[in-house]
Amino acid sequence: MKDQIYFEMCIGPGSRIRCNEKEAVVGAIIPAGGNFKVITVQHLLKVGGCHIGDPVYIGKFKGIITRILYDLDLAIADFKLPSSIVKLVEIGSPRLGPAYSLNKGEKNYCTILSVGRTYHYLAFAHRRLPLPGDSGSPIIQDGKVVGILSSVFFNSATAIASSLERFL
Repeated sequence: MKDQIYFEMCIGPGSRIRCNEKEAVVGAIIPAGGNFKVITVQHLLKVGGCHIGDPVYIGKFKGIITRILYDLDLAIADFKLPSSIVKLVEIGSPRLGPAYSLNKGEKNYCTILSVGRTYHYLAFAHRRLPLPGDSGSPIIQDGKVVGILSSVFFNSATAIASSLERFL
């Protein structure tokens, strides 16, 4: 119970971010001069009608979309957050092998099948496929965020994760 209360008070990879009532998952958070840059998938913000300069929310905290990386399907929003509630997870380089996606504290195990400069390919168990609301989930391996879930191929139980290599 203590862990659940702590998780709800903490903002980090796997938290929910919303724009105009459309939700996505926080993929990564990067400290930036006393503020924080929050990375999520762009396609869900687009469905919510959000563009650069529009507000987004994590709980009661308001941020602004400041950058969109169309080639990676990623959006970056700037937030002023109390550092005491932010859970930072290091961004790392992926390797082939086991990993998991994270959404609201729930892990969904997968295997990284291939690693690329732009995207990584993942395999999930047929019984535990990510759902559309899982877009933006961080892919975590060896305690580091190595990608952000972008798309799922339901017929083959595989998925694509956007690379975070340019943020290393």
